[in-house]
Amino acid sequence: MALVAFFAALAPSVLANELHVTSHAVAGAIFLELAAAVALVIALTRSLSSRTAMLWSLGLMLPSLALLVTAQFVGSLGVMIASTATCGVAAGLGYRGSLQVVNQIAPDDRRAEVVSAYFICCFLGNALPVIGIGVLSTLTSLTVASLVFAATIAAFAVIALIFGLKYQGGQAPQGE
Repeated sequence: MALVAFFAALAPSVLANELHVTSHAVAGAIFLELAAAVALVIALTRSLSSRTAMLWSLGLMLPSLALLVTAQFVGSLGVMIASTATCGVAAGLGYRGSLQVVNQIAPDDRRAEVVSAYFICCFLGNALPVIGIGVLSTLTSLTVASLVFAATIAAFAVIALIFGLKYQGGQAPQGE
């Protein structure tokens, strides 16, 4: 969710300032691409295990972030479109995989409660980067804010990916 929020916070500025795209139709098409990619990935990966989906999501976050920041620095609509697609695939896999885990571990009599808590966490994950980028870009610049948040999200993704690969099946190795 932080990746989508980062994208949502940065994309309008990248489109307007670096790409000089002021058309609301183009901006809408970019967000339609993002939403369509998320929806398609969710629909097409139902047979994928939650672990596999989440690991792929984490791995795809890195090129997604790199492409978005690259689009900002080189001013390329093509790179922005590639970033959007990659972000959508990563977000769709992460959302689907994590929601599957939440549904699997939630007790039957408390599933609605647990899923509601999951969605609250998702929305907070969506809001915090937007607020943070806004505050940091006001205090410094949009470039600094985007680099700081890209690096932060990438660091969390790498750490989660390392733990996800190291501790397969949810079991920590003995003696650690």
